[in-house]
Amino acid sequence: MKADLLIKGGEVVSSAGRSRRDVFVAGGRVTAVRPPSAGASAARVIDARGLLVLPGIIDAHSHFRLRMGPGRYTSDDFTSGSAAAVCGGTTTFLDYTGQPPGTGLLKGLRARIKEAEGRCYADFGFHCMLTGWGRLRAPEAQMAACAAAGAPTFKAFTAYGARGLLSGDAELLAALRAAARLRALICVHAEDGPAIDLLEGAFAPAEGIRALPLSRPDFTETAAVGRVAGLAAAAGAPVYFVHLSAAGSARVVAAARRAGLKAMGETCPQYLALDESLFRRRDGHLYSCCPPVRGKADNAALWKALGAGTLQVLATDNCTFTRAQKDAWGGDVRKLPMGLPGSQTLLAAAYTYGVKAGRLTLGGLVGALCENPARIMGLRSKGFIRPGFDADFAIVDPAAARKADWKKFKHNTDYSPWQGRRLYGFPRYTVLRGEVVAEAGELAAPKRFRGRFQRRSLPVIL
Repeated sequence: MKADLLIKGGEVVSSAGRSRRDVFVAGGRVTAVRPPSAGASAARVIDARGLLVLPGIIDAHSHFRLRMGPGRYTSDDFTSGSAAAVCGGTTTFLDYTGQPPGTGLLKGLRARIKEAEGRCYADFGFHCMLTGWGRLRAPEAQMAACAAAGAPTFKAFTAYGARGLLSGDAELLAALRAAARLRALICVHAEDGPAIDLLEGAFAPAEGIRALPLSRPDFTETAAVGRVAGLAAAAGAPVYFVHLSAAGSARVVAAARRAGLKAMGETCPQYLALDESLFRRRDGHLYSCCPPVRGKADNAALWKALGAGTLQVLATDNCTFTRAQKDAWGGDVRKLPMGLPGSQTLLAAAYTYGVKAGRLTLGGLVGALCENPARIMGLRSKGFIRPGFDADFAIVDPAAARKADWKKFKHNTDYSPWQGRRLYGFPRYTVLRGEVVAEAGELAAPKRFRGRFQRRSLPVIL
């Protein structure tokens, strides 16, 4: 067999288990997965004996070059963000469109594709922001056009009314009904925006960074998850909850699924392994994100939900700022940029605090980081190591540890929420469509942008 690449003798991992295999690649696709053979060869051979061969990680929720206001953006653009992604084992990421409320959805999609093309080391796609529903002309037809263009997932908010992002119940119900007819998927940022606004007014700026957890207690998320689940049930539509942080929210999703609702959810490493004790630090404002990190009991409940399949996806919600951007808050949480860098540490944090700590099986890790996001988000050629699939891999030495250090990461920032922590699971090699794009935390070809826009199919509802 002629092959461009042979990954030889590694432990190939899927949600069903692991087995020692040779993986053959030609033309950017997996051509065969076979028991190891002494005579197997290819143009390039990676000796993977003793290593784990995972499918390339799919980050279903990231933000690069997110516009924060006139001339203001998050600090990671598509180049630095995707560099961090591939050096951490992620080969595909899904970002968001950013058109103003009421602007045409397809116009917003095309603009973001243009921003990313020729600047990405990883493959990419976009969820379409569903904001200003009442100002859109024929919104369902616009959703259909985006789905036909390869973006069948849409994001709605139950918060951020001042920014024009909040969807009222009537708008959200209409969007869910449209999605049901189109077999598309609505992804929801579920927080009770009006309650948060009220609490922020009560606690900011006097409470400093403590105003963040005080103004966004767990019930502001869990109540919104319950309300949206009810609307989805009324619409007969699936719904996907992004970045869930609270134990109660996971319980609501579990109850909805037991009742037959098509409810799915994701969580993020920061909600699994960081906790609100960070807000007692002098630099606690650096760890601000929305929703906020919570307590250790929430950490434990979310690991359990992920392991049980109540939550199906582990993603980053990467939203990178520098210290200077965070420091400009002046002690008022309402002026504090919300978000954390996480693309380069997604796999390592999940492996360290999940697999190594016994909270998640290796198969469960691959399910949450590869297989489930591929199916739910319509990435038909991603997420599995099978003949015909894209030859995307994260090849990991399970015994190798590395101390997290922002100075050695590719993010365009000067801190990391994981700084100084001993993490396992950083990839020795990251392979995108048959080509090594990162090795030992460094880009293999810094001047070559191989990332392509991924036209996605309709979601598979799990």
